[in-house]
Amino acid sequence: MRTSVLQLRRCLERSGHRRNLQRSMSAWRTTSMPERRAKVVVVGSGRMGQIRSSLLFANPRFELAGVVDVNFDGAANLAQSFRTRPYENIEEAVLDNKGDLDGVVVCSPTFTHEDVVTNAASYGLDVFTEKPVDETADKIRHLFNVVEEANIQLCCGFQRRFDNSYVSATKSVHTGQIGKPVSASLFFADHPCPPKEFLLNGGNIFMDLSAHDVDYIMHTLQDHVVSVYATGTSSTEELEAAGVHDNATMMMRFSKGTVVTLFMSRSATYGYDQRCEIFGEEGLVSVGNEHKHSTTLSNQAGIHQSNLKYSFPQRFHQAFGTELDAFADTVLLKEKWPVTAENCIMVQKVADAADISCKSGQVVEIDYSDMVLDEQDVEPPAVAVGW
Repeated sequence: MRTSVLQLRRCLERSGHRRNLQRSMSAWRTTSMPERRAKVVVVGSGRMGQIRSSLLFANPRFELAGVVDVNFDGAANLAQSFRTRPYENIEEAVLDNKGDLDGVVVCSPTFTHEDVVTNAASYGLDVFTEKPVDETADKIRHLFNVVEEANIQLCCGFQRRFDNSYVSATKSVHTGQIGKPVSASLFFADHPCPPKEFLLNGGNIFMDLSAHDVDYIMHTLQDHVVSVYATGTSSTEELEAAGVHDNATMMMRFSKGTVVTLFMSRSATYGYDQRCEIFGEEGLVSVGNEHKHSTTLSNQAGIHQSNLKYSFPQRFHQAFGTELDAFADTVLLKEKWPVTAENCIMVQKVADAADISCKSGQVVEIDYSDMVLDEQDVEPPAVAVGW
């Protein structure tokens, strides 16, 4: 920088433009200075806390100011990895940073979200949270009311809205390239399979796996689900005895007539399988799987490709980064977050209806009488597309 300033000064002096020197220097500094960094803390030192901390640490738009966890040892270990400080609660983090915090990234279990979001709101901190915002539609509505009163934003991370491939498919639908959507098929097979203990102790497949796809397809169709039929199966006697499904299918009917099927599985042996097809009156758009690498070997033995990406951190790495850039825009530039309170509540209502349908064997109509429905979502973030 010093060399560039001296060169600019000498050039202006030699050319006789001394009186323009100050103006030019001021303009040079203005265009060269980076924006202020958003100072945030991560709440939760588990798997998602580790993923988000890594991305925040690598993103020049953020300063990772600490890791918060009631498990102080977990917070300390994660904080040490990224040269920041551990805390047991948000109040400690705020006081230690002398009130100079901008936001909170919530990666703790869902049952903690109410306390975390409420505390963050009391300090005027914008909040990014993993889905779901809370455990019920009423609790979700309450938290959005809390942040509205505090004049901050609550940003729920539905990552398909930020994935380049899914965003490209959405744009194809929104710009009419497939005509009126008739049907859609969504496929979600997890990898690796979660531990048996997780499945037996609250691993509800409709609550855990459906949210991202349900939000995505409602956003893409600009429509809402009016009824759900769901069914599920258990792959082991132990899971069946506990009433836990590790494979399930949802059939959703939308208000404009589109029928959408979502298949979910806890385990695909070959990698993380995420697909989407949307069929319209004038065409079809699909999102395929991503492999570990793009090499294809063809010989007499057949055509060979690598396995699919290992799990969600690998498949949605780009989307997670884009989400955090959007959160930086929210914190620093006061941009509106694209996922609304209504979006989050509707997703929860669909998951609740699917759970009821699976248990009852009946189609469940969804009650939106307590909501004002508006399908005019915020436009998806701009990404480079192939057409």
